[in-house]
Amino acid sequence: MAIETSAPALISGVLSVAAYVPYTVSTLRGRTVPQRASWFIWGLLSVIAFASVLHSGGTRGLVFTGAQMVGTNTVFLLSLWRGTGSIARRSDATVLGFSGLGLLLWWWTDNAAWAMALAIAVGSAGGSLTIAKAVSRPRSEMLTPWVLQWLAAGFGVASILGASAMEAAYPLYLFLLYSGIAGATAIGRVRRLRRERTP
Repeated sequence: MAIETSAPALISGVLSVAAYVPYTVSTLRGRTVPQRASWFIWGLLSVIAFASVLHSGGTRGLVFTGAQMVGTNTVFLLSLWRGTGSIARRSDATVLGFSGLGLLLWWWTDNAAWAMALAIAVGSAGGSLTIAKAVSRPRSEMLTPWVLQWLAAGFGVASILGASAMEAAYPLYLFLLYSGIAGATAIGRVRRLRRERTP
């Protein structure tokens, strides 16, 4: 299977790497504090998404999806050392349960869409944790990497125009997710500045 390397696909991959490098460095320095549960969910989702697209024969989104898979799981591993929150909670068992159900339905029906749909639904719930943290603790998140991720997802969407719904689902989901996180981080910083300026 030949992976499509169109200009949007390559740009999406480069931007993804460009976003994860400063985020990783900032995490190692203790300036950025990843939410462990969110990154656990996103790491699991990225593996399922990559496997689903690969299984379905998709080639347009593999560069972007592969870059996301490597990046999210790298940050998750770092979050175990430098992050906040717990992954040993009942909600995490629910995440694993839904992901397992999706994989079971994939195996039973030979339709990877089940795994992708359930993984995205759970991933959206995980994203809400980071969005809430970005608003309440804006300094725990860097804004630039999320803006770069938003741009990467945008090019990821452009790279799969005309592709199947299966291949389009993950980049579209990430485009919306990164829009929410970048927006929440910006809102949190504006609110913090206003509080600091209020006598």
